[in-house]
Amino acid sequence: MPHTDTNISRDALRSYGMQPSGRQDSRQRGKEADKERRFMVYGDAAVNPAKVYVDVLAEFTREGVMMPCRITWEDGRKYTIDRVKKCERRASRRAGGMGLMYTCMVGGHEVNLFYEENMRWFVTRK
Repeated sequence: MPHTDTNISRDALRSYGMQPSGRQDSRQRGKEADKERRFMVYGDAAVNPAKVYVDVLAEFTREGVMMPCRITWEDGRKYTIDRVKKCERRASRRAGGMGLMYTCMVGGHEVNLFYEENMRWFVTRK
């Protein structure tokens, strides 16, 4: 349903799932086509190929700080986290998603482990 109120921006309308009145420019159609190629829909959930949801064994300190200890990859391999370098609130630029980003050392490699607000852990696929 086209919206005719000019006080609302086109991006705001798109974020609510509404289509602004008038034609779409070719750049916007290209962006939407890229988004459709990146995300495949199975049932109700969108699957992002850049995210790998993993199982994480974490422990909590007396102060209530959550520290990840071990990552279980999607094929069942287990990796021990040698050291957590830092924890900060960040968004994943590559895969999307917002939450806590733990910068960890795993087997001599730096890994960014994300804890989303929906209480799921993920690592970006390389």
